[in-house]
Amino acid sequence: MKTTNSRHACVSHLAMIVAAWSAASAVQAQTAPQSSTVEDTAVSEIVVTGTSIRGVAAAGSPTVGVSLQDLKASGAGTPSDALRMLPQVLNLGADESRNSFNGGAQDAAANSTAVRTANLRGVGPEATLLLLNGRRLAPNGIIKALGDLDQIPTSAVARIEVVTDGASAIYGSDAVAGVVNLITRRSLDGGETTFRYGFADNVSQKQYSQTFGKTWDTGELFFSFEHNERGNLSGADRDFASQNRTARGGTDARPFTAAPGNIVIGGVRYALPAGNGVGVNPSALVAGTANRYDEGAAADLLPKQNRNTILFNVHQHIGDKAEVWYEGFYTRRKYNLAAPPALFSLTVRNTNPWFVSPAGQTSETVEYRLSEDADPNSTGFENAQQNAIGFNYDLGKQWRIAAYADHSISRGFQDRKNVLNNAALTAALASSSQATAFNPFGDGTFNRTNNPALLDIIDANRATWGTNIAKDYSIKADGPIFDLPAGSVRIAVGAEYHDNSFKQTLEATNVLASGAATYKIVRNSRDIKTVYGELFVPIVGPSNALPGVQRLELSLAGRREDYSDFGKTSNPKIGVIYAPISDLTLRATYGTSFRAPSLIDSADQIKNIFIQNLTDPTSSTGVTRGIFTNGGNGQLGPETAKTWSAGFDWKPKIIKGLNVSATWYKILYSNRIDVTPNTALANGSVYAPFITRRPAASDAAATAAFNALVAAAMASPDLQNPVEPVANINVLIDGRRQNLGKLDQRGLDVSVRYAFATPIGDWTVSTEVAKVLKLERKTAANAPWQDVLDTFGNPIDLRVRGAVGWRSDGWSANLFANYTDSYLNTAVTPNVKVKSQTLFDATASYAFEREAGWAKDLRISANVMNLFDKDPPIAMNGTLSWDSQAASPLGRFVSVEISKAW
Repeated sequence: MKTTNSRHACVSHLAMIVAAWSAASAVQAQTAPQSSTVEDTAVSEIVVTGTSIRGVAAAGSPTVGVSLQDLKASGAGTPSDALRMLPQVLNLGADESRNSFNGGAQDAAANSTAVRTANLRGVGPEATLLLLNGRRLAPNGIIKALGDLDQIPTSAVARIEVVTDGASAIYGSDAVAGVVNLITRRSLDGGETTFRYGFADNVSQKQYSQTFGKTWDTGELFFSFEHNERGNLSGADRDFASQNRTARGGTDARPFTAAPGNIVIGGVRYALPAGNGVGVNPSALVAGTANRYDEGAAADLLPKQNRNTILFNVHQHIGDKAEVWYEGFYTRRKYNLAAPPALFSLTVRNTNPWFVSPAGQTSETVEYRLSEDADPNSTGFENAQQNAIGFNYDLGKQWRIAAYADHSISRGFQDRKNVLNNAALTAALASSSQATAFNPFGDGTFNRTNNPALLDIIDANRATWGTNIAKDYSIKADGPIFDLPAGSVRIAVGAEYHDNSFKQTLEATNVLASGAATYKIVRNSRDIKTVYGELFVPIVGPSNALPGVQRLELSLAGRREDYSDFGKTSNPKIGVIYAPISDLTLRATYGTSFRAPSLIDSADQIKNIFIQNLTDPTSSTGVTRGIFTNGGNGQLGPETAKTWSAGFDWKPKIIKGLNVSATWYKILYSNRIDVTPNTALANGSVYAPFITRRPAASDAAATAAFNALVAAAMASPDLQNPVEPVANINVLIDGRRQNLGKLDQRGLDVSVRYAFATPIGDWTVSTEVAKVLKLERKTAANAPWQDVLDTFGNPIDLRVRGAVGWRSDGWSANLFANYTDSYLNTAVTPNVKVKSQTLFDATASYAFEREAGWAKDLRISANVMNLFDKDPPIAMNGTLSWDSQAASPLGRFVSVEISKAW
């Protein structure tokens, strides 16, 4: 059914494109002929991120931009790659390298469909609002509301604008840390074809895009298609991914759940010999021996991804005053993530026909892994689309009414296969019949051939579908209201209505002993009514400048929203720009921001229970066996934040080409919606309210209460793992969404750029610095503030990106240096420093600018990321020796791109 719907959506888009292209051709036929050469990304009316008023910048708000030229020069292949090169964008939380199998900070385990998000300043992916041409999108994800940066073709991006400041007064919920606005190209007369191939050790990527455009006297049309596919990166192809960490100075942390596995009696292991587990001789069982399994080598570090995307925009003026437009896209992405087979550690009795014991015991614990599972991978898709129509009408005297309606849908799916049917497995282990018993004493080959039907029941799966739908309606009027000596006082007023819904369907074959599927359906919805206004006041300008006051501007904005599920919220913002001299501008902002619980956050029915080895610095092995629970929470309240920023922009006349900017910011974030991660034991004092450890055995009442909680989790249909003995579990972590107290973050962004010309070409030298000065959090109202800056799973205090660029006669070359500071590894005891890292990138290209014939407007580029192929720094945590939150597993990545405009 999902595939049929997606096919219908794609056909619908293509039909609209064909119809609009034909109409555009008819219109163009009645206008003057246009040149076939490319007229690149000029936009007829500039979209400004951070304000609702045309013709003015967002007063005081710090903005970072990535243009199409910047994207090409960086060597990035996707918007997400380009954004993550900014020091202000951290790779914490949701990412394709972290998933429901390995987890991570900021609820990374809930990223079931391998979404790549933006996380400004490390505050959290859901605290960064993603926009497309200023419009909201339906969130992606099936158990977490996320914004996928790569939903539109890279070739369709005109620029990416990032407001690194709270912006709820302009855009509403989610804009706490800031806004990422993907602005697409509009004006193109001709076409572009691009091929890109990239590779690293044991992984490759292919990218193809085709764009077309037409312009005519009264309008324009733009179309883009992109295909992007990348193979998987297996942990077996990166030495540092192994759980045997002895080569990196650590211990062998490979688990003992293997195939063949181990018999455990009185804490002593006996390795089972190689073979199918039939007729094992007790004399082959030797005390103190053990089999192990390297999950790090079996799992993918990066999933296989395949994406196809189309984007289509058309704008048409009607007379001198009116304009109508349509903008839409459709994307379909499939992924395949290798995961280790399911494991268990269960009691097996001598009723099992293949039972073997080293000393005649009648029961024993067997550690085993379901290697007979031929396909333990997690597979799925994420499809998204938006259709938007709009109308602009000039009222005269510079006033304009702008209205639009859009409909966005995001459909995600995950088929998680490495799941065991606990009831069927327990019965099969206890069976005395060779036909119906499960053999855990071998390598799995016997079970695969002895009773395939039984194995299919035991080897269960959980399939989850999620659908997010957003319908948005907006109308706005803006223009001048009166003139001051410095210019026109301008105002914008508007209203919006949002209708959002979410549906999740879970199909599970691991609940009933028969293997029959069970279903759980979750629904949630809300509507939001909004009114807003914004005022821009130029107090001092060129016409009335004074000594010491060359420019003074004030911006006031306010937004009132009424949510159907939890009430009203109001958020103001004030911005000031002051220039004491012509080449120095000072700016400051203050505002409040707001984030409503997503429809996934507040869905109580969403719950997942995992039995895991949890990273624990207090344990001699580095891990403790425990239960981690994540999911929604119907008791959530909204988040609120206060944000401040102050900075300057200096363009000295005496040093032509030099631009220096600096911004100080403060975020005081209250009632935060966050999760306690499965690495919480590494920061036990921070997450203490959500951690329950097994009490001392001498406290019988507390032990009984703890065991009851464990037993309830073991009996839940939301359990993702085989049932284990209650005594195995020594800690419980509540990782459901919570309003986790407060966050106080302060920092400084610095940008220095110097452009100059020489006889051998034009040069640019630049440095971008993101320095976090303070990061404290409290997990409850009465809890003390905890300093978490520069600790495992939290933002690192200093990130720097430096660049040197050169251009001459079509040639260009760039060298980039990316520095990440050292930080404290709190995942081990005693805490140790993780070394800083500096990675270099290099790009080079040649554009055939003056050639005629086939070479005209041809561009060839070569790019190398991580030029010296440096491995991630050593960071022992749990069973790993590296930190995916602070480093990439990819290694040196080389790409070649050829593009031709025509």
